[in-house]
Amino acid sequence: MENINTLNQAASGFSRSTPGTDSAVDAAGDFQTFLSLLTAQLRNQDPLKPVESTTFVAQLASFSAVEQQVQSNAKLESILEALANGATGGLAQWIGKEVRNSGSAPYENVPLDVQTLVHRDADAARLVVYNENGAIVANQSIDPASEYASWSGILDNGQRAESGQRFSFKVESLASGEVILETNGLIFSKVDEVRLIEGQTVLQFADGTKMFADEVTSMRDAEQP
Repeated sequence: MENINTLNQAASGFSRSTPGTDSAVDAAGDFQTFLSLLTAQLRNQDPLKPVESTTFVAQLASFSAVEQQVQSNAKLESILEALANGATGGLAQWIGKEVRNSGSAPYENVPLDVQTLVHRDADAARLVVYNENGAIVANQSIDPASEYASWSGILDNGQRAESGQRFSFKVESLASGEVILETNGLIFSKVDEVRLIEGQTVLQFADGTKMFADEVTSMRDAEQP
């Protein structure tokens, strides 16, 4: 019974720990103490009077809670360290910037610039335009030797796209009239949100598209309306 009370006291004392370096060290120490006591109890119990199942289950639940708290404290430490080192300060530089990505861009009554990737064996290429619902609304032939294409905003029905609508692009590489490769057309889109996930900077755009900051190959200041 003394071991049981000691285990309960260890778990209770651990649950009152607060985040921080000192408390994390204390928490880890409590965790090891708790584990040692639990092991000693199981090793030294009277085989004729084993610990009741309900008591043992309660101890295992306390053990699980202690382990989770140790992990939580470790994560809190990494967050606090990142904040102390000004890691989030660099995130703000992305907000409002325009970055090339494979998502969608709004049409604002001016041609949309699209970066293309065409297969080296292609003898022709085509730019395919999709609306917000994923439907094809325009097609146009492009120069397979060029790295960029421009879409004027004219739809297949001959009408001009409405301002503010978002469009995404695919690039089809053709050889002898057959599609041999399909790639995403890359457009400039404004960064709406930046997150720090497991030490990596993740950019999020207005359409929900996400990409890692270290994948960015082209960035510019947002164009003023």
